[in-house]
Amino acid sequence: MDTLKYFLAGFVALFVGCSSDSQVAGNSAETGSPELAGILVLDNGKPAARTKVQCVPGDYNIVAASEADQVLPSAFETETDENGNYEFDSIPAGSFSLEAFHQESGQMLLVQDLSAEEDEPLAVNDTLRNSGTVKLLVSGAFRENQSGEAIVIGTTIRRRVSVQNGKIVVDSLPADTFELIVYMDGMSPFGFKDVSVKPEETTVWGDSVTYTLKAPLALPEGIDTLGSVVSDFPLAIRLTEKEIAFDSAEVVNGRWEAVRISQDGNRSKKLPIAQTYFDASAKEAVFWVRVDSLNVSDSLELHFDNTMNPAYAKDVFPTNRSYSLVWHFDSGLAPVDDGAEKGYFEGLPTGAVAADGVVGRGVELDEGDVIVVENSSAADSSRKVNLNYDGSGYFCFSVWVKLDNLEEKQTIFEKSKEYALRYDPEKGFVVDLWVPDTSSDSIKYAWVSGTSDIKAGEWVYVAFSRHTISQSNFYVNDRKIETEPEQIAWTGVRELADFKVGGFTGMIDELMLGSCYRDDDWTRLTYLNQRPENYWPALSAR
Repeated sequence: MDTLKYFLAGFVALFVGCSSDSQVAGNSAETGSPELAGILVLDNGKPAARTKVQCVPGDYNIVAASEADQVLPSAFETETDENGNYEFDSIPAGSFSLEAFHQESGQMLLVQDLSAEEDEPLAVNDTLRNSGTVKLLVSGAFRENQSGEAIVIGTTIRRRVSVQNGKIVVDSLPADTFELIVYMDGMSPFGFKDVSVKPEETTVWGDSVTYTLKAPLALPEGIDTLGSVVSDFPLAIRLTEKEIAFDSAEVVNGRWEAVRISQDGNRSKKLPIAQTYFDASAKEAVFWVRVDSLNVSDSLELHFDNTMNPAYAKDVFPTNRSYSLVWHFDSGLAPVDDGAEKGYFEGLPTGAVAADGVVGRGVELDEGDVIVVENSSAADSSRKVNLNYDGSGYFCFSVWVKLDNLEEKQTIFEKSKEYALRYDPEKGFVVDLWVPDTSSDSIKYAWVSGTSDIKAGEWVYVAFSRHTISQSNFYVNDRKIETEPEQIAWTGVRELADFKVGGFTGMIDELMLGSCYRDDDWTRLTYLNQRPENYWPALSAR
């Protein structure tokens, strides 16, 4: 700062020593000081009238300067006339920058490394441009939401900044190339050299990281082709260390996009995508992509770019496809997030703990543990969807369950006297639906899976859909249950109760409830996609 003080002191002495008479003040030959003048225009060629112009010492640091020195002396500032002319009568010899700002248009100018010599007039004519933005890709040494300031030495440029998604964005910068000095809280100053700013553009500074991955949608060998059109299908995509470098901080802070590529090379519009799980230590990430039209001859392409900010969709599990509740258990248990489009039904756990699931994370419960959806007992007209079942409409669910033992009767989930999924040692998994009838005896229907394919300590997929009693779809893993439901008379009296998971010892993952009929193709594809091993589709580098 000694140089700055010397520069300022010299300039003020020269300015005070000059007569206030404009004819004398403009006589740089008498003072021996350089004169600076010029004409500034806007980018449309019109004069930059009434533009603020500043002459700034070349080593000026607005952050390191004292509070008094953070405001330039008025002699360092001037304003253009209506024709864009400006003039500094006398400036100290040395290196400096010229700054200009036209308030009406927002256009700016920065000219650096100007050299003023004694008795040498200096003319700088230039054009103001629109400002630009710089996006600095920073390392893991910077903390998310860490705040600070960015400056340019030799200028009055000073911007408040923060770290967002692994990037520092500095806006309203003049078009030029310079070094940005960033002062972040708790860190030493950090310089970003040769930052080039272009008008009305966002310049990315740093090493870009991109990935392009491909997932063929052809079904696994030995699996029949699809028998129906499957559209808007939510597909789980797992990433492992085979596809991306999890030890690189860049893969956390960027944008993932997905498109479907047909056999003839046509690309779909960008598909809705959401990230539910990312664990750098486990080297696993999970994305869900809603595929607009699922054709086994097509491929899914995922592309990652760390220069872009994350942007995820909320409608991967859309209301118009009857997803009422979607629990992935990937973001913790306080509470359990609802991944359905509306997100109405968070789960409040008691005693449950996070555990490894079939897709990302799951949850482990003892017999007394529960997860409850509060305020779900009665239908709410303000919501687009509810968790109630009156016995006359559509109903569906799918879930993965791992039971620690198969010797006891257990309840997986239930909504009292409406629907339930149970396990019975003699019957296997049992789906109960209570159907009231005002003209005759009300009936509880119970679909029974049998005990085949159910083993203690192993994940089992259970899926059920109901249109009418005679049209139902019941699967355990990839086995379709063809038996007719048992019929049990009941009083028809409902018991309003919240939906809850609990009443068993083991694990649960990927619970989805809805109000539609899922056909065989949809049910089988969900199983193939979500199963913990040999899942479909598999990713590879493109």
